[in-house]
Amino acid sequence: MSSKNYWREREERQRKLNIKNEAEYQKKLDDIYADMLENIEKEINGFYVKYAKAEGITMAEAKKRIAKIDIEAYAKKAKRYVKNKDLSKKANDEMRYYNAAMKINRLELLKANIGMHLVGGYDEIEKMFGDVFTQRTEEEMRKQAGILGKTINDNAKKARVIVDASYKNATWSERIWAHQSMLKSEIDKLLQEGLIQGKHPSVLARHLEKLFGVSKSNAMRLMVTELARVQTEAQKQSYIENGFDHYQYIACQKLDACSECKRLDEKVFKVIDMMPGENAPPMHPYCHCSTAAHMDDNDYEKWLDTYSEHGLDFESWQQLKAQSRNDKIQLDEDELSALMKYKSFESYTINDLLRRCEDPQKLPEKDQQFVSHLDSALTKVPQYEGDLVRAVDFSSYADCEERIIKCVEEFVEKKEIIIDQYWSTSKEEGYNEEAKIVIYIQNSKKGRDISQLGLDEKEVLYERKSGFKVLSKKKVDGVWYILLREV
Repeated sequence: MSSKNYWREREERQRKLNIKNEAEYQKKLDDIYADMLENIEKEINGFYVKYAKAEGITMAEAKKRIAKIDIEAYAKKAKRYVKNKDLSKKANDEMRYYNAAMKINRLELLKANIGMHLVGGYDEIEKMFGDVFTQRTEEEMRKQAGILGKTINDNAKKARVIVDASYKNATWSERIWAHQSMLKSEIDKLLQEGLIQGKHPSVLARHLEKLFGVSKSNAMRLMVTELARVQTEAQKQSYIENGFDHYQYIACQKLDACSECKRLDEKVFKVIDMMPGENAPPMHPYCHCSTAAHMDDNDYEKWLDTYSEHGLDFESWQQLKAQSRNDKIQLDEDELSALMKYKSFESYTINDLLRRCEDPQKLPEKDQQFVSHLDSALTKVPQYEGDLVRAVDFSSYADCEERIIKCVEEFVEKKEIIIDQYWSTSKEEGYNEEAKIVIYIQNSKKGRDISQLGLDEKEVLYERKSGFKVLSKKKVDGVWYILLREV
């Protein structure tokens, strides 16, 4: 697969996942706006019930000075609201403004009560947006690290910097509160006109729903656009961290892309010049396009062409390839590919097949070739001398206890055991509280030190059909300890 097709397919899958996640965010946003609208309609209806005469509410009635008891009731409600909502600094500032204004007259008190619900709702929106933007940024950093190799140092801190950055002269948080101010202004205007014209609350409610629909649409547009921005910024940081000087624009869902994104599709730009809205997503609201690292290099194309076989990130693949060409270890392409494949995701599959099939010649042809190439590769890897350890963890299996018993029973003291599959061990004993079987190998001389290939600095891999003698076996505090010696 060419790099162009690989990245396009990968980003298309990511686009579909993003849209699915955004649909979930839309539901949360719908709930927040529905709560705000319901509470505001209650405030307006309560206002009419309390102050309406037979002919409705006149502006004169609405502008009468409010009673002390109403001020006290509002103060209690506001205090309770602030405590329960755990408002941000910006939300508290907005509340203080309404607290000052409401003491003028009945109408201002109504506006203050409405403002209270708006502040609470938009505070929820701000927190929700902050969470989803941070999540998208960190996920993109992890995704890029899994592809390219190097992880950005201090991900959480870098993610926060990306999320809080200004875009087109304002931060997303500032835009949210600007939306709140605009909606509040529109509601105030609606109330003013409604009182002057003597409109019934049900008429006001219809207008309110339209206002909230527009505001919700604006909030959703802001969220999706900012999600694209933080994703692009995370990609940029990853390209820099991994030494890529160029990137390629990818117009996702190419046939339906807008003319601007189609124009940019497959164009290559310098990472240093990467700028959302100019040569990187988002080029427009609701933009779901993406970018990909770009390099004019045969190795880069070869890595992508064989990615489905080895599953290694670019950096690890380069290291392994370089090591395979050193003076000590000379692996051919098939042997190198087999080792890569084993280390990426095939170890469990092939070992399970070898446990269940004594004769590898009876395996499917593809698996036979894999075993043959891996066998050949391991004979070229230097042997390790020293003690080794293998921790066995069955905690993820439903029949964990049965598996532990079956595994332990295979090791009989003073007897020899042949391991049918490839066997991974470590030079160091790492702590794993879930591992209920710990196997030690004394004075190893036959394990293959694949750390010399740059695959894992601690791993030593035994060839299949390796033999050991069980020196001892005992259970201490629920953990089985087994001591082996090579034969």
